[in-house]
Amino acid sequence: MGLAARGSLATLVLAVLGALLSPDRIIRALSRFDEADSPHFTPADLAPSEELLEIRKLNVAAELIAPFVVVISPQDAKQPATGEWLANWLTEHQEAFRKVFFRHGAVIFRGFNVPSPVAFETVALAVNKELAKTYLGTSPRSSINGTTYVHTAADFGQHRTLPTHIEMSFRDHPPALQVFYARKVEHTAGGETPLTDFQGVWDTIRAQEHLRHKFEGKHVRYIRNYDDSRSVSSVDPTMQKAWQEMFKTDAHDIVLEKCSAESFDCSFNEENRLSIQNTQPWVRTHPVSGAQIWFNHINVLVKDSMVYDYERTAALWGGLRGMWPMAIGLYYRVLFAGLSYMWPEAKFGSSSFFSEQGIPITGDDFYQVKRAVWKNTVQNPYQLHDIVFVDNFRVGHGREMYAGPQTSRQILTAWSDNYPPRHP
Repeated sequence: MGLAARGSLATLVLAVLGALLSPDRIIRALSRFDEADSPHFTPADLAPSEELLEIRKLNVAAELIAPFVVVISPQDAKQPATGEWLANWLTEHQEAFRKVFFRHGAVIFRGFNVPSPVAFETVALAVNKELAKTYLGTSPRSSINGTTYVHTAADFGQHRTLPTHIEMSFRDHPPALQVFYARKVEHTAGGETPLTDFQGVWDTIRAQEHLRHKFEGKHVRYIRNYDDSRSVSSVDPTMQKAWQEMFKTDAHDIVLEKCSAESFDCSFNEENRLSIQNTQPWVRTHPVSGAQIWFNHINVLVKDSMVYDYERTAALWGGLRGMWPMAIGLYYRVLFAGLSYMWPEAKFGSSSFFSEQGIPITGDDFYQVKRAVWKNTVQNPYQLHDIVFVDNFRVGHGREMYAGPQTSRQILTAWSDNYPPRHP
C-alpha cells in the first residue's frame, strides 16, 4: 500500500472520529504547534523603511507583509507591466533593489506579466548575470527545456512538505541568491513557499540562555546517505534520491573528487551506498550586514522536522481539510519511531549531530529550535507569475503540501553563488 493510500485510510479513520468529535479538537490534541508559535508583528514592525520609501519613487508600488518580506507591484494594477519591462526596471534601478533586498531579505514581484520560464530567466539574469547550475541539495530537481539556469524547485508529490531551510547551507560556500517563479498555481489550498528569517531565529534561540550555550561557537555534524540508483530505499522517506542523480555521474572517482572540492568526507560501502559527512558552525555572520544568522540545515536533516510541519499545517488548515496533513504527520511519526528501533540515527537518509559531543539532535532541544523557526516564518499564497528574490544568507524557504492534482502547481527556481552586483 503506497503513502497516498495509507494516508487516505488514516484520513478516513480520523474523519469518522471527527463526526463524533470536532476535527479541530482532534488536531489541537495531536499537534505540537500552538498559535503562540505563529509570528506576531506590530504596526511598527511593518512601517516602511527608508529603502522602501525610495523604491516607491521608481514607478512601482511597494509594501511590507513581514519585516523581512517586501512585495513590489505595478503602480497601476489594471495594466500589469511585462516581464521585459520588469527586467529593464531591475537593470536601471539595480542599486535601489540591492538596498531594499539587503535591508529586508526577501522581495516578491507580483502582478507582472512574466508568462514563461524563458521570461523568468530573463528577469533573474537582469538581477545577476552569473546564475549557477551546480545543485548539491537534498530535493530532486529537473532542468527546464529552453532555459540554461531554470529548474523545478522540488519534484515531490502534492502531499510532501519540505521544512524551511537556507539553500545548501551545509556547504562552505552556499548560493547567495535564490529566486522562485510561480509558473502554475491552480491548486485549492496550501502550496506556499514559506519564508523564514533565520536572523530572527537565532535571536529567538539565543534569548534562551540554556540554548545559547548549546549552540553558540559550536558545530553541527551532518550525515547524508545516498543509495545506488538501482536500490533506492522505498521505506526511508529521508532518502530522497540516488547519488548518481546528485552528482550526475556513476563514476566513483569523479564523485570523490567533487566531494573533496566541497570539503565533504565521502565513502562508498559494499552496497554501493554513498555516505557524505561534514561539519559546519551552527551560526554564521552575514557577509553584508554583519548580523549573526542561524545558518545550518537541521530543519531538513533531522527526520522529525517534517512531522512537526505537517502538524503545523493541520492546525493552520483546520477542520476536516486539516485532517489530511495530520494523518500524514501521524503516519510519519509512527514510521520513524518504528525505523528508529531498527536503525541507528546515522543510518537514515539524513541526520544531524552535535559535533563536539557526537550525539544526535533530538527531543526537547530540537523542538525548541522548531518553535523558534515557526515564530519567524510567514507564508503568503502565490499569485500567478510571482517572482521571489531571497537573500539565501538570511532568509530560508520551504514547501507546503497542497490540495489538488500534482500537476496543478509548478514552482521554478534559479540561483546564484553571488549577490546582485553593484551598479557601475
